[in-house]
Amino acid sequence: MVDRVLAYARENHMIEEGDCVVAGVSGGADSVCLLLMLLEIRKVLPIEIRVVHVNHLIREDAAEDAEYVRKLCLAQQLHFTLVEEDVEAAARRLHISAEEAGRTVRYDAFEKELGSKKGSIAIAHNKNDSCETFLFHLFRGTSLRGLSGIRPVRDKIIRPLLCLSRDEIEAFLLERNVSYCIDSTNLEDNYSRNIIRHHILDTAVREISPAAVSHISDACERVKEAYDLIADITDQGVQSCVTATSKTIHIDREQYLRLHKTIQGYVVMEVLAQAAGSRKNLEAVHVRQVQRLMDSQCGRIVQLPYHLRARRDYTGICICKEPDVTAQEVVLSEIVLSDEETYALAEGRELVISVGKHHKIRAKLIFLGNNGIDFKNIPQKKYTKWFDYGKIKRSIVIRTRRPGDFLTVNAMDQKKNLKAYFVDQKIPQAERDQLCLVTDGSHVIWIVGERISNHYKVSEDTRTILALTFEEAQ
Repeated sequence: MVDRVLAYARENHMIEEGDCVVAGVSGGADSVCLLLMLLEIRKVLPIEIRVVHVNHLIREDAAEDAEYVRKLCLAQQLHFTLVEEDVEAAARRLHISAEEAGRTVRYDAFEKELGSKKGSIAIAHNKNDSCETFLFHLFRGTSLRGLSGIRPVRDKIIRPLLCLSRDEIEAFLLERNVSYCIDSTNLEDNYSRNIIRHHILDTAVREISPAAVSHISDACERVKEAYDLIADITDQGVQSCVTATSKTIHIDREQYLRLHKTIQGYVVMEVLAQAAGSRKNLEAVHVRQVQRLMDSQCGRIVQLPYHLRARRDYTGICICKEPDVTAQEVVLSEIVLSDEETYALAEGRELVISVGKHHKIRAKLIFLGNNGIDFKNIPQKKYTKWFDYGKIKRSIVIRTRRPGDFLTVNAMDQKKNLKAYFVDQKIPQAERDQLCLVTDGSHVIWIVGERISNHYKVSEDTRTILALTFEEAQ
């Protein structure tokens, strides 16, 4: 059995020479077996083993388990850390179940112990645990990902005992005459997993097949392989049709519809998980809501978990976090260059104009005299533009849009209403009120990040250039 665990650990690249392995040891059969296996691995691979025991302060006899683990570590000269945390109080404080709070407390303790050391956190999950997870997800409803059981390796978490059943673990400890603690809460039916363990999985082993655990475990492995293949194809799908910024994620409808129907759903789930920062509470119904939005009219919105909002736009679906009250306000107040600032510009000084909380515009004048302009040197950057200062008739105002705003779109100075321009360029409705405009009365000089009005372009007749650069505030 030791050889099986060693081979399983090697196959899944769990432990390397010189690693620090933090083992979560409750004192139960599984965790005691895990510790013994790590000691066996240490005989062939130099590693540091550190043991963490977490007392949830739920059972009156929990201190006895902690003392048992402490003595076990003392006998093997292992580093031992005891963490005591009132899990039920934490559950009430965080408004989650005691089971979930306990898990959070344990993993926080393990990660703190490992710190910045090179290594991993060893957890004592076995085949039965993986089968219980499979059934739990199956009953509640899940995708293929949820039917793949427990993964042997996830980030820094390793599970060397997933190749063993609970019966095999108990037989191994009996053979070695090693005692272990019994957590009385595991015998109760207070948790869904305990009900699955006592009334479903055990019944399946007794009444249907003694090899039920192994068969379900094998099925989990095949599902995992299938899901890994789908995950690779999904990644390719995401790359083909998804673009992301710091605030939004966009799914291009045309590229999305070229994907296989099955992959389309996985792509949407991946985008939602990325936007939410978690997969928890994201379900198939939310994927279907986004998919239906693909065939809806432009402007339709769907509200999703984690305060996410999916909006149909001209080219697909835009997903973002719902803005808070302050984010819904105009991103900048109206800024009018004062006479003093205009005089400073005329003296050749650079002005730095704050635009909202996060941006600024640098402004300066370039005097050409009789030399004319070198058209090859006109900046083509998206956020740096040159304008003919002599054509600006009023004060320069930096603001968001107003009714009546327009710009010129060709050499004949043909006017176009700003709203019509937004529609033609398929700029989403929600973004139009947030765009920064540089204006001369109702005439838009520059839609920052978009285009400039043709009327203010520099020409051979230009003698003074207004150079503007829009950038993030430091």
